[in-house]
Amino acid sequence: MLLEGGKLMEEAHGYRVLISDKVKQLTIKEAYDYIDAIQSFKGDWPLYLAPKEVLEAEGEGELESITPIPATYGALAFLEFYVDEEELAEKLARLVGARAVHIRGALERGVPLHRLAPTHVLEELEGLGEYIVGYLFEAGIPLRRRLTGEEVRKLKEFPWVVEVEVLETEMFGVEPRAVEIELERSYYVGEYLRRLERLFINAMPRRGSLALIRGTGDASKTLEHLEALLGELVRGIPAEELTLMYARLVLPI
Repeated sequence: MLLEGGKLMEEAHGYRVLISDKVKQLTIKEAYDYIDAIQSFKGDWPLYLAPKEVLEAEGEGELESITPIPATYGALAFLEFYVDEEELAEKLARLVGARAVHIRGALERGVPLHRLAPTHVLEELEGLGEYIVGYLFEAGIPLRRRLTGEEVRKLKEFPWVVEVEVLETEMFGVEPRAVEIELERSYYVGEYLRRLERLFINAMPRRGSLALIRGTGDASKTLEHLEALLGELVRGIPAEELTLMYARLVLPI
């Protein structure tokens, strides 16, 4: 997939998702294919990140992993996408010759699309992003120190924040500018991520605090909008300007 857009502005500061400006100007539903291309990349990252819910469910099935999107403060992952089940069910029902009510019921139970229809049918389902109405994201933000109880309380006052988890873990980070340089040199998503794999091979480990801030959003808003929300959030905590890459372990659907 092509990485569209020009160079990043060197004078820009604050929280930024390190992907081209042209993609960030898209709504989340429009950018879905770009997000999916990054998150489905099976990279050789220096850290496997397993939050509390994953550790507590250990042994319940083979874990899956996603590659997050690099950011100036850590990395950003989209853990779940929520679709307009009625509209998607109608379209799928026409493609597979089933009743829409049965398809909708399966979607509501969380049955993944690849179990509802064969691959060749899903390929006909063009523009899956157009059915997305919302999402659950997780911003992994490295900290200079642990958060105080008051800082955690203030984070939870943001109306879109649903959970704050702080881990003590080994982190492998690089300066954001080094990541920007690799982005500027790349034409395709796969090329960009392979460059980052090579860059993070030399990342030095250090133990510290990592905040995992989970929140929900409207898929009709842009990635820049989410970037601005997270920018406001990091100004109120001891966030460290350091880009992270890791394999974020998730429970199978």
